[in-house]
Amino acid sequence: MTVAYCDGHRCRALRGRSPLDAPDGEREDLTERLRRAVRASHGGVLVRAECLGACHRAPALLLLTGADPAGRRGMLIGPVEESPHIDAVVDLIRKADSPGP
Repeated sequence: MTVAYCDGHRCRALRGRSPLDAPDGEREDLTERLRRAVRASHGGVLVRAECLGACHRAPALLLLTGADPAGRRGMLIGPVEESPHIDAVVDLIRKADSPGP
């Protein structure tokens, strides 16, 4: 699984606009929350991407899953600004990380 977060101008500005509460009471941004979720996965990779071309859905990210690169399917997710959005993305990462049937 690969999680690519958009680092285009609009996404970067919106991502930094609303820090989230971290479990330890500190403030963190979307990137740090994604980093923690991907680190907890098995073999997940988090990458910073240039503009994903989805400015209307900023801040956006792309979740790629699948073992075969030729068969990869991506899911464009956005906007991801508020805690419920982040929680939903973390759940998607966990589900993508779990072994299939």
